[in-house]
Amino acid sequence: MSFRINTNIAALEAQEYLRQTSDTQGKTIGRVTSGLRILSSGDDAAGLAIANSFRSDQAVLTQGIRNANDGLSTLQTIDGGINNISKLLDRARTLATQSASGTFNGNRAVLNAEFQSVILEIDRQAQSIGLNSGGQFAKSLSVFIGGGKSSGGITEIINGSTNVDLTNSTVDAQSLGLKGTQASGVITTDIGTGSPGTSVEKIVSDATNLSSLAVSGTSSFIFHGPGFAGKDDVKVSVNLTGVTNIDTLVSSVNNAIENAGNSATASATAFKNSGIRAIVLTDATGKKALGFVSSTAAFQVEAGDLVSNALLGNVTSASNPIGLSLKNSVLGGSPTAAAGTTFAAASTITVRIQGAGLASPPVDISLSVTTATTVNQAVADLQSAISKDPELQSSGISLEPPVAGAALKFSNTRGQRFQVEVSGDLNGLLGLGTFRSSTGSTGTFDYSALTGSGGAFTATTNETLEFSLGGGAAISLTTQTPTNTAQASADALNAKIATSAQLVKAGIVADVAGGEVRLRSLTGTNFRVNTVGATNIFGFNASASTGLAFAANTNPDNNTDVSAFTAGGIQQSAPIAFQPILVGGDSQTVTISTNDPGGSTQTVSLNLTNDATSRNAGTVDEAITALNRAIQLSNNESLRKVVAVKQKVTSGGADQINFISSGGAFKVQIGTNASGNGLSNQGTVVDSTAFGTGATSDIETQAGAENAVSALASAVVALGNAQAAVGKGQNQFSFAINLASSQVTNTAAAESRLRDADLAAEAATLSKTSILLQAGISALAQANSAPQQVLTLLRQ
Repeated sequence: MSFRINTNIAALEAQEYLRQTSDTQGKTIGRVTSGLRILSSGDDAAGLAIANSFRSDQAVLTQGIRNANDGLSTLQTIDGGINNISKLLDRARTLATQSASGTFNGNRAVLNAEFQSVILEIDRQAQSIGLNSGGQFAKSLSVFIGGGKSSGGITEIINGSTNVDLTNSTVDAQSLGLKGTQASGVITTDIGTGSPGTSVEKIVSDATNLSSLAVSGTSSFIFHGPGFAGKDDVKVSVNLTGVTNIDTLVSSVNNAIENAGNSATASATAFKNSGIRAIVLTDATGKKALGFVSSTAAFQVEAGDLVSNALLGNVTSASNPIGLSLKNSVLGGSPTAAAGTTFAAASTITVRIQGAGLASPPVDISLSVTTATTVNQAVADLQSAISKDPELQSSGISLEPPVAGAALKFSNTRGQRFQVEVSGDLNGLLGLGTFRSSTGSTGTFDYSALTGSGGAFTATTNETLEFSLGGGAAISLTTQTPTNTAQASADALNAKIATSAQLVKAGIVADVAGGEVRLRSLTGTNFRVNTVGATNIFGFNASASTGLAFAANTNPDNNTDVSAFTAGGIQQSAPIAFQPILVGGDSQTVTISTNDPGGSTQTVSLNLTNDATSRNAGTVDEAITALNRAIQLSNNESLRKVVAVKQKVTSGGADQINFISSGGAFKVQIGTNASGNGLSNQGTVVDSTAFGTGATSDIETQAGAENAVSALASAVVALGNAQAAVGKGQNQFSFAINLASSQVTNTAAAESRLRDADLAAEAATLSKTSILLQAGISALAQANSAPQQVLTLLRQ
């Protein structure tokens, strides 16, 4: 055993143990006095980070619960308002039922006065609770509560939010079907019992009217509205069996509307959602007319035959039940060749029909002819092909039986303008023109580049070429080549083309390809070429047949009678004239804007164009279809209330486009282009204005009261659906609150397990460290006194 004075190992060891015991005691005292296990990050860095995350989640969830409770309170307030509106509907039904009685001998005007005040009060209360059209809460309400997790592409924010969609739960009078847009026929014509000459019974039994029906016993109305306009319009086929008066007519029309809405197409679904229904309209003199109303949609209705045209009030006279003519016809530019005439060579003739509601692309009918095919056979094939084409039949287009020595006559029975064009008939045997197709007598209808074949390039000989740009009128050029070369011919053509502003704008140029003259458009414009005469100087008359100067097809009996009616109580842009865009690169931008319920501006834009890569503005029908599809694809509910419809004009004027909407005011910004074609008013912004008077239920007449009873029955259902959506939202918030409360509790428990001290264990530790500290101090004292024992050795 050794003794040391300089280094007291025992004392040093005692000091270290005493320090550790003291530190442990200090932390233990801190934990006991604070109640926390983690006093600093050094105690448990990972645990502290997790605990802080839990604490932050609790803060979010606690505020989220308050958010959900606020939402629940709002929905409870709305629910109470709807309950009150339900009582108002009860009163309105009582008044309507009283007025609808045939034995009522009191003053219906008094009943109607109270009835109208009830309607106004419904509107006021709907606005007070924010569920009027465009109201504060008439939208999808998203309340962030928290506690969500990201998974499967769904973010934490989306998963942690509760959504209550009240967009379709508005409860004002219009939304409940007690007010709305309204389209009616000519009410000056009484189709009720007031004028037997034009009564429903007379109209539906008249032989002339019945001869216009595409299907025996079935009359049709065509509707245009948001999601069902242009090419996507909806045809409602009304069964006339049992229709003897205006009441049975309305019943049959509404059955047909229901059937049309149940079809499995997107346009049919949009039509069904519009809630259009037929009603009886009665004016102050007792005259009755067929009307159509919708509580949600702006729309247009037009006749599809003479029966429906007469039922809309378009009759030849006040005492004659025959509907005004809906026939539009197109005559060929010249008579057809003799029936037995055969074609000079085998070829494919393309007959293009566009307009009349047909959208892009237009309908092309291909006729394959040989040297044995007679004109009579070709015409019969064309007539058969048109009769079998579903689009042409839906548009009411047909080729009438040919008459020897006369031009072909194409007809449309819906009062729609249309055009007929041809390519590949190089001898003009059909009388529709001698424009060539892309390879002479075969190939595509039109083209953006065309190479000649077998050009003679005969110097100093004139040749006349006709150009049709985008299906437009013929542009005639007469020129000659100075020398017998292809390049000289191309140069001569370019010099002549430069004198035509239209051809220059279309970018038409001539050059040489493979030793032949080639015509092409630098702007991608589709064009056709017609060689007049039998020469082939430039190579564009491949068969050297006698080409005819193009005589434009004419409309000999173009109908000018109004057969379409636009609903009142809407916003409209007013009709805007439209001219087809013919030149490639001459696009026009149209922008439609409106405000959503929150006041934010929503816009959608579309480029109208017609070239080799894109065509949506070759006709007014193509433009309308393109505009409406762009609006619907915006997926914005405020914009999707806007719809473009065709406005017919009197003879000589171009068809126009009218933008209508059942929503708020909107704007149409019309872009400019070089030709000025497309929509007119270029470079301006057209503001919508109020148009017409909408429908409001009234009970001043027995017939009106009967309609009101039906409307109120539907209103009760609509109100119930709205209240169900509100109730569902209340349940959603309650469930969300329950979950969030549970999450707060469990998150707090999880944080506690990490952050809070186990006081029982800490008390035991404190007792242990106290004893160790006392023992350590005593041991250290003894260790410090050990070197003094060495002095006993030195006393000797």
